[in-house]
Amino acid sequence: MEKRSGKRAVDAIGKKVGLDKIETSPEILTCYAYDATNLMALPSAVAFPHSTEDVRAIMSICHASGIPVVPRGAGTGFAGGTVPLDGGLVVSTEKLNRILSLDRLERTAVAESGVVNAALQKEAARFGLMFPPDPSSLEVSTLGGNVAQDAGGPRALKYGVTRDYVLGVKFVTWDGRVVGADRSRSRSTRWDPMTTLLVGSEGTLGVITEITLKLLPKPGSFSTVLAFFKTAVDAAEAVSLVLACGVMPAAVELMDGETMDCVRKFVDFRIPAKSGCSLLIETDGTDREARDSMLEVETVLRKGGAMEFTVARSERERESLWKMRRSISPSLARISTSKLNEDVCVPRSKLPALVEAVGKLAAKYSLRVPTFGHAGDGNLHVNVMLDRRDRDQMRRAGALAGELFAATIGLGGTISGEHGIGITKLDFLPDQLGSEGLEVQEKIKQSFDPRGLLNRGKVLSREQGGR
Repeated sequence: MEKRSGKRAVDAIGKKVGLDKIETSPEILTCYAYDATNLMALPSAVAFPHSTEDVRAIMSICHASGIPVVPRGAGTGFAGGTVPLDGGLVVSTEKLNRILSLDRLERTAVAESGVVNAALQKEAARFGLMFPPDPSSLEVSTLGGNVAQDAGGPRALKYGVTRDYVLGVKFVTWDGRVVGADRSRSRSTRWDPMTTLLVGSEGTLGVITEITLKLLPKPGSFSTVLAFFKTAVDAAEAVSLVLACGVMPAAVELMDGETMDCVRKFVDFRIPAKSGCSLLIETDGTDREARDSMLEVETVLRKGGAMEFTVARSERERESLWKMRRSISPSLARISTSKLNEDVCVPRSKLPALVEAVGKLAAKYSLRVPTFGHAGDGNLHVNVMLDRRDRDQMRRAGALAGELFAATIGLGGTISGEHGIGITKLDFLPDQLGSEGLEVQEKIKQSFDPRGLLNRGKVLSREQGGR
């Protein structure tokens, strides 16, 4: 943003909401310049609102000054969605961290957008309830970020993604107007286009400050098993067999051989000889429901070529298996300075074809590509490990990603299952949506943000648009 007008706007924000809620020091700006992609661009300032009214005041001043705004939760995204490309103001929601209410009878919660996912999970559990969306970053990621990205997680197979649990949102528009949340649990008698549009909008339509969420009763029992297969294609084919047998697991997570090898060096984890892939499967319900469902799953897995099983005999062993699954991302960080983390998603019947395509692409471009993810939902995280200082690696990684997206679309899938488009997939969006889809989406953006001040250059960009 223009230096003089930016300085005036920062001073006005400090005067209006408090000097302690606006930062311009180089150290702070650097901390809010990047997300999990490690792509980086310095903002001109960072605001820390404590209330919706603070956000309203901030947005009004930015609107009057023409200053771009980037809403930000915890910065755990893998698509560059919170990188402030044009400088401008980052609005961090981390101080909007209160759970405002939790109604056990109605099974709803009202929370500010900066509440960490795990904090709501813990509070809901006190009442025998749960918030099903459980991204791997749940210990850090915020509910506002989960809503903006429509986050999923291992439980998405049985319980759905964030969109399925959002009953209403309160958000601030580009020019400082507050649009209130509808806290009604029932949605059957009303049309709610704004909530529907805000979910998955990646901060391009408004700054979410408050969310009303649906909760579910927490299952009383779980059965968990880790099954090993010779190849990733074998494991992917077994997923289809499991889902065709009539049992609906709570989670089906795939980890290929390269991923397992990385995890084994990070945590205590035994891999049987000749195993090239594994499936972590969990069933839930009453004791009997969880147990009987798992017995049927194990029978199907054996017929599908499972070599060996590791069965959780206690809650401690169950947690150990899930700790192994949650250790994947930090374990990958040990083998490379950076990565492209693509989250492609295909119909479940096409999962074996996608896994096979990933293997061929890794060999074609001579790159390490650990692959894991929510196989039961057709959503795989394809991690292209690289050194961003190596131009040839970057070239090959980019070419691999392009072919991966083309293969995914060809299989009837989507280029992003949960990470969003951000800036990393912007060039491939026309292939996904087509010209008509792009035009409709652009009109929605124009309606919500006519001056293009909200999260510029992300998802759709009049300033950058196209290839």
